[in-house]
Amino acid sequence: MKKSFFIILLISLGFLSAQAQLYSTTYIKDDCQGKAINFGFACAPSFDWMYPKTEDYQRHGFVVGVRYGIPININLTKAKNYYAYTGVFIEHIGGTMTFLDKIIHSDIIEAQQAETFRQYRATYLTIPVGVTLKTKSLNNFFICGNAGVYNSLRLSASQHDTYNFAGELWSRQKGPSTEASICKEAAFAGLGFEYSISKDFRAGMMVNYVHTLTNYFKGKGRAQNSLTHADQKANIGYIELEAHINFF
Repeated sequence: MKKSFFIILLISLGFLSAQAQLYSTTYIKDDCQGKAINFGFACAPSFDWMYPKTEDYQRHGFVVGVRYGIPININLTKAKNYYAYTGVFIEHIGGTMTFLDKIIHSDIIEAQQAETFRQYRATYLTIPVGVTLKTKSLNNFFICGNAGVYNSLRLSASQHDTYNFAGELWSRQKGPSTEASICKEAAFAGLGFEYSISKDFRAGMMVNYVHTLTNYFKGKGRAQNSLTHADQKANIGYIELEAHINFF
């Protein structure tokens, strides 16, 4: 009788111990809010298009860009649901517009008017400033939202022309562009999720919409249409598909 009792007791204690360990493991993962400051790595392919502001300029399709770098989240509350968001990123974006412009054909001397398809690309050093909101754990998942501003400094820019001349399509060699503004400001907002892989490590995805607040081109007559001499103006909109990992 006593032997059976001790066997049952040992089995019960073993079961409770296993349950406690399972609960403890789940609790640690669920409570994976991390330290006051966490960082990681993010890569965000993007689909970019232009919003022309110059008369008779039209948007023409989209280009594929990318943003990658180190995100930094700074905890703002004890509950650790509100973070200040910043980091350091390299950003490649662009767009394509169509318009009438002057071109110089190699076989003739005079400048000619032609329908031009010009693709713009620029590389920026970007430092975001914003906020990130995170829910409590939902079976180790965290729903996330963010919003803020991308502050960017242009590192390089290029353009490539394809134009319709005398019923034929011609192409100019891609070359550096001096028309892109040195600074870019853009607003962003997004929604996504994170998954707690361990106490110190999370992976997640975000879908962000970004819209530039500044003109892509330099102002004050430094970027004009060679045919009409109108100042070129355009904003860029893009959707980012961000994948990231965070170390806590």
